[in-house]
Amino acid sequence: MTGIFWLVQDLLTVLMSGAVRMPEFFLLSLVYRLFTGGRDVYVPVIWTAFFGGLLWDLRWVGIPFFALCYVVVVMMVMAAWNTLPSSGRTVFIIFLLFWAAQLLPAVLSVLVLERKTGNVGWTLFGVQQGCAVPVSLLSAFFYFKHEKNRNA
Repeated sequence: MTGIFWLVQDLLTVLMSGAVRMPEFFLLSLVYRLFTGGRDVYVPVIWTAFFGGLLWDLRWVGIPFFALCYVVVVMMVMAAWNTLPSSGRTVFIIFLLFWAAQLLPAVLSVLVLERKTGNVGWTLFGVQQGCAVPVSLLSAFFYFKHEKNRNA
């Protein structure tokens, strides 16, 4: 299923051709899988993050930037998720985890890959975050819907 999100993100990136940056749909799908899959999905999600990031690097960047970034983000989200008690997993915290997961690659790509573009990179970053907030809210909604169905 995460492969579909990788393809959607790639297709939207091609269609927008640099005018708008897409939120990290692929990474959000991996975080969703971490939240809903239990501890036995941790290793497959890390490998999926690495290979998905590597494929993204080969497609767009040319250096192994996103492969490392995606793995670091997945491991940071895993650490945060495992420190939260069940009662602390509120809607706001889940939303923040989804949003923070896609925030780090966006900031790093502006800092590392687009230093030469100046304010244009930060403007595109702002537009991307404007698109990412509703996607993160939607991800949090689907997580709580999944949890409600699982507990019913």
